[in-house]
Amino acid sequence: MDSQTRAKNPETPAAPVDWSRVDTVLFDMDGTLLDLHFDNRFWGELIPQEYMRCQPDDPECARRRLEDEMQRVRGRLEWYCVDHWTHFTGLDVLALKRELAHHVAIKPHAVEVLDRIAASGRERVLVTNAHPEVYAFKHRLTGIGDHLDRIVSAHDLFCAKEDATFWERLQAVAPHDPARTLLVDDNLHALASARRAGIAQLRGMRYPDERGAPMTSDDRVLLEDLSDLLDGLT
Repeated sequence: MDSQTRAKNPETPAAPVDWSRVDTVLFDMDGTLLDLHFDNRFWGELIPQEYMRCQPDDPECARRRLEDEMQRVRGRLEWYCVDHWTHFTGLDVLALKRELAHHVAIKPHAVEVLDRIAASGRERVLVTNAHPEVYAFKHRLTGIGDHLDRIVSAHDLFCAKEDATFWERLQAVAPHDPARTLLVDDNLHALASARRAGIAQLRGMRYPDERGAPMTSDDRVLLEDLSDLLDGLT
């Protein structure tokens, strides 16, 4: 953890990973390798704003309808599905994402960590709930996929990471030994699901949004910064 990170959050760094027991590292994308600020701006501001603008007769009713739908599908594959939200809102969701493209950013130390893991001979697998078209959009902007060995979208497995079935199906496309696997993910529900599936080592993220409030958890170790993963990595 560098001096800038310590100034932002003076808490004690997360307990180091036991790298002697890791062959495979599973990484989430949004909020883990990429700054969640883009997604928070998109879903918290732009989508509600545009949806209400398209419902001028009763924008407040439109806002409630959108909030109700978000609550209904949260944690399910529909929540992460471009097609679902395009159909529900009538908006061109991908086109709207492009309007905020300047907010898509790699998190500090992400590339360094990924490259160090590769140099250590371990496999790096992206496991994301993001729609494949959203991954492609963000890869074009950041090149994040160039630092990973496999890319797995929950849409390819037909279930979100919060669902236990995801981890069963993951073995077919990215074989790994759960007892020798590390998952890094800002989604606490996905971490809990992975734990139940036998993933041995888990790390969350204190700051999914680099400009947002810190996450807290009573039962998950949270990284103050991705550079925490470098401790003991050989």
